Amino acid sequence: MRQTPYYVFDTDEFAKRAAMIRAALDCKGGRRIPLCFSIKANPFLLHRLPEGLDHVEVCSPGELEICIALGVKPECIIYSGVMKEKCDIERAVSYGAGILTCESIRHATLISEVMLECMPEGAHEAEFAEMKAQVILRLTSGNQFGMSLDDIEYIISHPDEFKGITVIGIHYYSGTQKSLRKINKDLEKIKSALTGLKEKYGFEPQLVEYGPGLCVEYFEEDWQEKEKQSLDEAAEVLREFAVEYPLGIEMGRFLAASCGKYYTQVKDLKSTGDANYAILDGGIHHLNYFGQRMAMQVPPIKVFDGIEWELEKSSDVCRVRGMVGYECMNDIINKNMQKANDCEDYTLCGSLCTVADVMVREVVLPRLEIDNIIEFGHCGAYSVTEAPALFLSRQLPAIYAYSKEYGYECLREHIPAAEINLAGKK
Repeated sequence: MRQTPYYVFDTDEFAKRAAMIRAALDCKGGRRIPLCFSIKANPFLLHRLPEGLDHVEVCSPGELEICIALGVKPECIIYSGVMKEKCDIERAVSYGAGILTCESIRHATLISEVMLECMPEGAHEAEFAEMKAQVILRLTSGNQFGMSLDDIEYIISHPDEFKGITVIGIHYYSGTQKSLRKINKDLEKIKSALTGLKEKYGFEPQLVEYGPGLCVEYFEEDWQEKEKQSLDEAAEVLREFAVEYPLGIEMGRFLAASCGKYYTQVKDLKSTGDANYAILDGGIHHLNYFGQRMAMQVPPIKVFDGIEWELEKSSDVCRVRGMVGYECMNDIINKNMQKANDCEDYTLCGSLCTVADVMVREVVLPRLEIDNIIEFGHCGAYSVTEAPALFLSRQLPAIYAYSKEYGYECLREHIPAAEINLAGKK
């Protein structure tokens, strides 16, 4: 029996998701919109990247080191990030990162400096041009990321100040969980910027990297239908844009969310007044759903008998020996449930010593018992890295990858957080 808590990331589901997006984006006449995976959503999915992904966006030196360790093709890397130091750029360049983003004039200066220092003395003009870094300039959406259109114009109009770079395009991202209306607004802003750059400087991009931030339906029973509808609606306007400009699409959450599940075990049960509490060995330090407010929304949940619990090699992500899993979503009980008197209202709480550690405020489940396993779905994006895992020095969950071909592979054992939080030993 595997020790809880742990995550399982289904790489078959990840590949299926990428193929669905790829099919929606492909244009008539064979025009292919490059698809980029933003690995900050889940770096563990680099373990088996599916076909159909053209690039991975890397936003920190640590993420770059993960890519290097796993042998990610350097030409596939878009090295991004709001804060870059010269040593970070040197590392990315030495690995051969295909594209670097500039989020400020300083970024352009530093990248140019690094490239010029790499140039051999007496290099011919053609050789010099080939060794320049290919960069895309990030246009701000009104926050600390990216730069103003004035700064972009300055870089493009002063090539002699940035001799080590070749500007091949622009990058734009304005946030997640966006509506079609917001996507259209983004595209109009990009068009306006590119029109001005062409009129003033004759600049025509080779790549317009855009993050549409499609909405992930964490708390809806018909999430697959709704997400497919959102994808199809967005894909229509993106394909139209791609007729006029060399569009590239980056995604993180929308690609990864559906492939992850999180398992935690019931360790205590108690009632205080009108509330039934289930105390789990996981908690909010492992699980984070975008848009969850005061634990009122109910994500996909299954309950399994803890006796003889074992993940099996199966096309179904998880099974339980000797018992069918009960499902719950938005207070709708699976038809496999027994009569209503076998159900209870529960508040699912984690193991942290804080009143904030409520995973679900109110949910109807089959009558729980100690050692039952609770499965939380739709947590393939961000939970594994974004949740405050070091709080209260609980151990970090184990991580498994699943595929039909390879079965379950342990990517990380449990890690005692106390070892990380402990002050240096004498």
